[in-house]
Amino acid sequence: MPHFCHSLALLLFLAVACRAPLPHVEPPVVAAVESTPDHAPVVIVGGGLAGLITAYELQKRGIASHVLEASDVFGGRVQTAYYGDGLDGEFGMQEIWGDNPLLGVARELGVELDGDAEAPYSSMVIDGKFYPFVQETTEAYFESIFTSEELGRLRAWMAKAKELRAIALTEGLRSAEVKKLQMTTFANWVASFAMPKKVNDWLRLTIECELATDWESFSGAVGLLEFGVFLGEGEPNYHVKGGNSRLIQALVKAVPGKTLSATVTRIERVKGADGRIAATVSYLKGGKVSTITADRVVVAVPFFRLHQIEFAPGLSDEKWQAALTLTRGQYTVVHLLGNKTARRLWQINGESPFPVLTDGPLGVVYGVIRESPDTQPVEVFSLLIHGAAAGGFHMVPREMKVRELLDALDQLWPGLGREVVASHVYTYHPASIA
Repeated sequence: MPHFCHSLALLLFLAVACRAPLPHVEPPVVAAVESTPDHAPVVIVGGGLAGLITAYELQKRGIASHVLEASDVFGGRVQTAYYGDGLDGEFGMQEIWGDNPLLGVARELGVELDGDAEAPYSSMVIDGKFYPFVQETTEAYFESIFTSEELGRLRAWMAKAKELRAIALTEGLRSAEVKKLQMTTFANWVASFAMPKKVNDWLRLTIECELATDWESFSGAVGLLEFGVFLGEGEPNYHVKGGNSRLIQALVKAVPGKTLSATVTRIERVKGADGRIAATVSYLKGGKVSTITADRVVVAVPFFRLHQIEFAPGLSDEKWQAALTLTRGQYTVVHLLGNKTARRLWQINGESPFPVLTDGPLGVVYGVIRESPDTQPVEVFSLLIHGAAAGGFHMVPREMKVRELLDALDQLWPGLGREVVASHVYTYHPASIA
């Protein structure tokens, strides 16, 4: 399941509905502090998850900061859509993995998590065949997909990957083996093991949704580091009760200094006679350019936003090289509001097979993550589309893409398309980072 919490880009979304959309009911929102001071010890540019966590950690250490966020909402790509009457779904970060420091922050803030942790592995559609994960153990799940020979080859690869990942985390590119891995694609590295096609497909489907692009587009080292949540016993994942936006609300409440709708345009750094560096941050708000001075500035914006900020003096070539070589992924989230009667189509002995990793237009079929109240006849059925399929939503009319999705769902669960009463599509900037 995708490590969506790695995506800290600002969210640019469009929501469209087919047939009769249900009314949106927003959750309780913590009011933002709109009074911007003339000076702050630290100015943080960007009020997404990265910026808010930075402000929170500084606050715990007694260091005051002020967050400038360009949009009219905090949280970036950690957002929950609330449709009213107990209906909601994530259109940003989908889950919090067990190895993510964010989990500790959520617990520190007293943010309640939603039920038990989920296993790291997913159901699969490989070569058109559906392999549901409804078994009681992961061992039984793997045995339902692979022959004993295939499973042995996968385990051998997992063991090698775990060993090499430990080296990558401790030595980095100082290791000749890791440096070699960085110079090849993840696809070519897996191909070097000459494993059966089904094993390769399982690995490909598992990693591509994590990085939101095809496995020819990122290095072996990048893929290996990302694959860590699936190695060994794998990392469990968690959801915030009531929607992941509740975590953002808790962070916003914990951080006092912040301003919305403030687009930073320039950051000037000057060294004083005493050798200390100070900065002046210019930002546009309400059609007026204002400034705030700071001892330090933390820039926590998506890489493509860096190009819209003037840095004086300019950033070093090394920093630009780091930004320009980041892997570009693409996500689109689709919420289908469907009748609860559709459960009979996809449940297996009363069990949910979700999430389901697929090739083609569907991406990750998250299905129903949270059940709606008994009084509500519909529920949110979620899809997380990635890579080229997600990019298509920027080029093709929404109604055509939604029809394509419904047709593909009918191939997996005949009749499911007829149960959908409304759809909402959330697309991201084409150069967002997974």
